[in-house]
Amino acid sequence: MENQPAWYDRFFRHEYLAFDEHPNTDLEIDFLLNTLQLPDQSCLLDLGCGYGRHAIPLAQEGFHVIGLDRSAELLQEATTRQKDSDLNLSFIRGDVRQLPFAHPFDAIISMFSSFGYFEDENENFLVLQNIAEALKPGGLFFIETANRDFIIAHNPPVQIYRPPNMTLIEERTFDSLTSQSLVDVTVIQNGTETHLHHAIRLYTATEMDMLMASVGLQTLGVWGDFYGGDFTTDSPHLIFLAEKA
Repeated sequence: MENQPAWYDRFFRHEYLAFDEHPNTDLEIDFLLNTLQLPDQSCLLDLGCGYGRHAIPLAQEGFHVIGLDRSAELLQEATTRQKDSDLNLSFIRGDVRQLPFAHPFDAIISMFSSFGYFEDENENFLVLQNIAEALKPGGLFFIETANRDFIIAHNPPVQIYRPPNMTLIEERTFDSLTSQSLVDVTVIQNGTETHLHHAIRLYTATEMDMLMASVGLQTLGVWGDFYGGDFTTDSPHLIFLAEKA
């Protein structure tokens, strides 16, 4: 269907806000702080910031934070959650393929598999090029995605969740040719079914390291979880820290 919106334009709306749960956000923030080791007042960009789950606590740590996201609904929620008006924090609606910033950042983060959204691999690469260009020399890029090998080995084909007042059914497949994780989501709420979909390109650690190098980012560290564990094929996460040369 030619006029069908991209999956990410429909997925990240009010249903997502209702079922998205992250009990380990504090752990993720602690790992970010310990890994980045940024001085106070550093300028940080949160790409795909969503409703500010990381941007707000990072701003509370004394950083100048800009959160960029494509979803107007998630950004509205982020603004609502930003209760402290004194924070050096702003949220901007934009597209990661066209970053609108004139001044470079000390660090950029991409959390919760917010990279690899585009079917065209050239567009995913463009995002990484934009990230490198938006960093200062010596600036840091921190990215966390799902581990491709873990998803292939351990993800069940069907998962059912029951958030408050909702039933969520996820049907999962993996396309070995495109290396995409494909998930059909059925949301049942108030007697109504809503059908959503997401498709994310997942990368091996070797691919990610090569991509980083190709845009001038040198890998400094690789981990498999937010406890600082070594990366293995059984790690749930693929976490990279890289530096702009």
